[in-house]
Amino acid sequence: MKNLLIVLIFFVFKSLLAHADEKTKYSKNSLDKEVYYKIGIFDYKHPTDMLAVNRKVVHNKQTDLPYIGAVNKIYDLIIMGDKNNFYSYKDNGDDRDEYAIYISTGYQTTFDLSNNINISPSFSVGLYGEMDQGKNMGFPLNFKSELEFNYLSKNDFIYGFTYNHISNADIGYKNPGSDSFLFSVRKQK
Repeated sequence: MKNLLIVLIFFVFKSLLAHADEKTKYSKNSLDKEVYYKIGIFDYKHPTDMLAVNRKVVHNKQTDLPYIGAVNKIYDLIIMGDKNNFYSYKDNGDDRDEYAIYISTGYQTTFDLSNNINISPSFSVGLYGEMDQGKNMGFPLNFKSELEFNYLSKNDFIYGFTYNHISNADIGYKNPGSDSFLFSVRKQK
């Protein structure tokens, strides 16, 4: 079953990318990409939670995918760490040093809910690696689904809240998954 799922995911992505319309559309921002940082807690529901710092790159060149519409290419780098369970809300009796890294690429789209509020769902595929006693996700290949809520203030600052879920979709020997939340503040360009 796991092998069938891997083959199915491969062909779906290959099909979507092969039929992508390469028309270029640029947003109001004249830059070709936006780079910003988010900070929050990785895996907040479990004793393996860690501080997470996320560097996200969103390319403004849009691609039209069949059945989905206009999407932007994204790249994520998330670095996570917890020294002596400093960020853990549960006392599990031992001082653990946990570190992990997640690198991914995928697509995102944005829906305007009002003049100053939008939501950006995204999906990406990436590689996860843990160090010391970091959370073992069961397989290096992991998928991240994410919802990012943004509020544009009157002084052109964007305040963001992000919720994401990372898991290996049961292709590993175990699939504990992780749920994270992150915050960001950035100036609109």
